[in-house]
Amino acid sequence: MALLDKLIIDVEPLRTGREFRYLFVARVVSLLGLGFLIVAVPVQVYGVTGSTAHVAAVSTVLGITTFAATFVGGVLADRFDRRTVIALARGTAGIAFAVLAGNAFLPEPQLWVIYAVAVVDGIAGGISATALMAVTPSLVPRDKLAAAGALMALTADLGAMVGPALGGVVIAVGGVESAYLLAAGATAVTTFCITRLPPLPPTGAVDESPFESVVSGFGFAIRNRIVGGVLVAGFVAMLLSGWAVLIPAFADEVLGAGPSVIGLLYTAPAVGAVLGSMTSGWTGSIRWSGRVVLVLMTVSAAGLVGAGATGMLVVALIGLAAHGFGDSLSDIVRFATVQMHTPDEYRGRIAAVWSAQVTAGASVGALVAAAVAAVVPMSAALAVYGLAGLVVTAVLAVVLKSLRTLDEREHSPLGEVAA
Repeated sequence: MALLDKLIIDVEPLRTGREFRYLFVARVVSLLGLGFLIVAVPVQVYGVTGSTAHVAAVSTVLGITTFAATFVGGVLADRFDRRTVIALARGTAGIAFAVLAGNAFLPEPQLWVIYAVAVVDGIAGGISATALMAVTPSLVPRDKLAAAGALMALTADLGAMVGPALGGVVIAVGGVESAYLLAAGATAVTTFCITRLPPLPPTGAVDESPFESVVSGFGFAIRNRIVGGVLVAGFVAMLLSGWAVLIPAFADEVLGAGPSVIGLLYTAPAVGAVLGSMTSGWTGSIRWSGRVVLVLMTVSAAGLVGAGATGMLVVALIGLAAHGFGDSLSDIVRFATVQMHTPDEYRGRIAAVWSAQVTAGASVGALVAAAVAAVVPMSAALAVYGLAGLVVTAVLAVVLKSLRTLDEREHSPLGEVAA
């Protein structure tokens, strides 16, 4: 029973925190809607253009604008009420999704509209994600940061698991326009939930210029070898998220499948991620967190290798689920480690750096995936992409001594108190 208690996700932040419950529900609904977009946008772009390069380009535009907006979000989160910042950002995104639906209803949907909405969505998403990360530590006790991180990861995993699967069915029945309408509606519900939170102003006055705030955030990440090392590991982990770019062509050319199967392929990593989150109770008491991160990154990359190894749907689903399992647990441990080693006065700026490395890694990963697809047959592209991830992770393990030797009993403030 004791072992089971250590494995099962810690839900105490939900039981004891009313504000955290609002945040949890808002995230679940929002990410459910975004799950529809994960399928709808690539399917529509591929259907209009027949080009994987365009699918990757839209993903890259989204990533670049999100990357830039994370720094704006960090500055705004340190100066204005964070509840207002998040609500305005999500409300804007909902309007953009409605525009996507209107465009999809046209006899000839315009590709430039999809690119334009990717820009708007990237800006809104970058701002809201950064403000959200800055808020989370203020809603839960310090010793429950890993539990809160696991629960927030679970919201993403549940949304990614259910959203794409339903999205594939919705698209097969009602077209991409239906998926876009549902995404807009879900975002409207999320915005309402955020407005139900209490005011969340920053804790102190900021006397730096916006540019100086961004620079000082990066400066802290560079000076702190633990936080900096974890952020670098996070960037590498996000390089593996480019697999999503390969899915439409992989399903078409290798599996001979349509939208419903594409939805399952996008859902499989989320299934593994949910399993990882649900068995994450042990992440709150890790001693060698850096080594755990590296091992989990290896599992994530190996899952992609397995997914593309045989060209069989069942094997691909299992491999993608393994990828999601390792990636989710790695993200939970990295989140907790960064929060534990970041002083309160840097939380907003480090949240911006965190979001920036996530979006930059995802964008670069999408470009790498497209490049792999351009030079190797699609039947091998997914496996080759995963192999590249294994190599980069191995290099990371050699180079980042700060992760290999990180002992939370020596460095963690909580560990020092407990000792």
